[in-house]
Amino acid sequence: MVRLVHTADWQIGKGYGAMAEKAACLLRQARLGAVDRLGAVAQECGAAYVVVAGDLWDAPTLPMDTVHECFHAVGRVGCPVLVIPGNHDHGGSDGIWHRPEVQASQRRYAPNLKLLHQAKPVVLPDLVVLPCPLLRRHSATDPTAWLHAFPWNTLPADRPRLVLAHGSVADFGERVHHNVIALDRLPAAAVDYVALGDWHGLKQVAPKAWYCGTPEPDCFDRDGSGRRSQVLLVEVERGAPPRVTPHPTGRFNWRRLKAELSSREDLNHLQQRVEECIGNRVRRDLLSLDLGHSILDFDSHDRYVQWSRGLREQLLVLVGKGCCTAVPAGEHLDALLNRPEDPVVCSVATRLQQQRLEGEGPVCETASRALAELFRMVRREEQPGSA
Repeated sequence: MVRLVHTADWQIGKGYGAMAEKAACLLRQARLGAVDRLGAVAQECGAAYVVVAGDLWDAPTLPMDTVHECFHAVGRVGCPVLVIPGNHDHGGSDGIWHRPEVQASQRRYAPNLKLLHQAKPVVLPDLVVLPCPLLRRHSATDPTAWLHAFPWNTLPADRPRLVLAHGSVADFGERVHHNVIALDRLPAAAVDYVALGDWHGLKQVAPKAWYCGTPEPDCFDRDGSGRRSQVLLVEVERGAPPRVTPHPTGRFNWRRLKAELSSREDLNHLQQRVEECIGNRVRRDLLSLDLGHSILDFDSHDRYVQWSRGLREQLLVLVGKGCCTAVPAGEHLDALLNRPEDPVVCSVATRLQQQRLEGEGPVCETASRALAELFRMVRREEQPGSA
């Protein structure tokens, strides 16, 4: 049995261009810090190897201080690190791995890193690695194609066989045209584990094939599962099912919440959900909050504004979507609808209230904003000393 750590998609040097520079800097540092965290998992679990299924780097033109820092962290891992090129750091002549200064940095700081840039078996004393590197960013050829007719009887019969590949599987559920891997073309009995990279979430796609996700998350989950910040400890042996155990390695939490507010109770429920997500952590969470077309009375809206201001101070990043509109309700609404001395305001308010209740989407939102503005205008005129 051989124990290894399966990781991928470090994408060191990722820009985070949409973030404020201070937040982007912290996120980039967290990606570098993840190398030490996954190295700690490897040492604690007694892993013989760390295997990186592509995209160690984010781009071919990274500055050398980033390269040095990453290789220095890799050198601290404490065991061999086997890497294949992915689509972001492909193995072509114009890729990052061919830069002489990058090669020199790797030799100096990370002699334990072995780049597997050729599609041929690597026979180790206790493991056979079958690397499927990408030699260009987009390839119309299955990177595992060289294994479809491979003479398996030429490999040692007593060592587990690891396929290391980067790309999308055919049953991904999305339309992909490049770097597509046909898992069903690999003979199940001849392979003991398929370590995949490219999909940034944790996903088992066949009995012996897994995507490990990123060791540090880099975006909000589409499905809200949050399974983007781990490595996999894999125990493999020849002819036996692999044993796979996720180990968390992420520093920052990326959360996505959706709510449509129409009452104080809705706001209380949202505050409780956010509290459950972030607790007492400070500047360790990124939250994407979609409020749709939320509408609150003035008092509840004031509470929402005060709460969201404090939330921004607690979070690293708050991404707001949708809108939250304040509208008159209760006594405030009655003050507009029951104005015998001002029939014009009463008529306009009645019509806007009707559009707000019966309209949908933009119509409802526009009517709500207009009703709120009408109330503010009337209140200003009624204040002492107003012109």
